[in-house]
Amino acid sequence: MKTWNYRVFRETNGDCIIREVFYAKDGSIFGCTENAVAPSGESLEELAADIESFKDALKLPVLTLADLSVGNMNEKWQQEENSNICLPEITAELGMRESSALN
Repeated sequence: MKTWNYRVFRETNGDCIIREVFYAKDGSIFGCTENAVAPSGESLEELAADIESFKDALKLPVLTLADLSVGNMNEKWQQEENSNICLPEITAELGMRESSALN
């Protein structure tokens, strides 16, 4: 399962921004958003929770894009994508009978 969180990045001009960072199963970074992200939510509570997640990013080490290896990230992404399991495999592994969504 892929996981993500917000992380602070120092840009080449010295500015600090927050990006979403995505992690491989082994905990290593395999990607991030190209641009900065902003807090959002469908309610005040969701917005407040998102702002707290942004605050959590301030407690982690600051990253730069130079810290991330694009080639390595692409390779990890492919490995993660290839590890998906289709529904028939899951139902077989669990010993279940696959039911039709049309029934």
